Amino acid sequence: MKLVRTGAMAAAVALIAGAAFAAPLKLQPASPQPSNPKAGLNVKYVGNGTQRKIRDLKQAKRLLSKAKPGQPLRGLDYRDTDKGDPVLTFSDPYNVAAEISGYIRFDAPGVYELETWSNDGIEAYVGGQQIGYVTGIQGCEANQRTEVEVPKAGWYPVKINYFQKLGTSCLMMKWGKKGDRVTWVPNNVFGR
Repeated sequence: MKLVRTGAMAAAVALIAGAAFAAPLKLQPASPQPSNPKAGLNVKYVGNGTQRKIRDLKQAKRLLSKAKPGQPLRGLDYRDTDKGDPVLTFSDPYNVAAEISGYIRFDAPGVYELETWSNDGIEAYVGGQQIGYVTGIQGCEANQRTEVEVPKAGWYPVKINYFQKLGTSCLMMKWGKKGDRVTWVPNNVFGR
């Protein structure tokens, strides 16, 4: 009995240690690099109005096939709103899905930690790697923190599918070099 417990405990420690030392996700820079991108991020919206409520990311992605271009985002700094306030740059406050695209600039290579915040669902990619995922509804909170390797300074593609159901909305991102404190990503590092 003691051997089984010790063996199971050793396996659990090995599994945890392996997860703790997993290699960071290697980002792929944009190719070609944008020469002089405009500030902000492109966005397409679909509002669901008084029709069915958007309940999950799968439903939001289906609706995005009918999305129309909206006013560009200034970046990813959309703090938690009050109930009834518009979602991002869209006019509706509820049941909104958004498809966001553009670039983020890293000024130095290295290992970074990226963290998305959302209310409600999100599927976020930077440099071809998934860095944020929440399929259902939630309050404005951190999703997960992901370690990424930035092989060289420059622009990296950003693609995000996002939806907001009811109540308040937010969409934000934090970053920091590994070992440093993570801070809100400034809007001036996003381009389209």
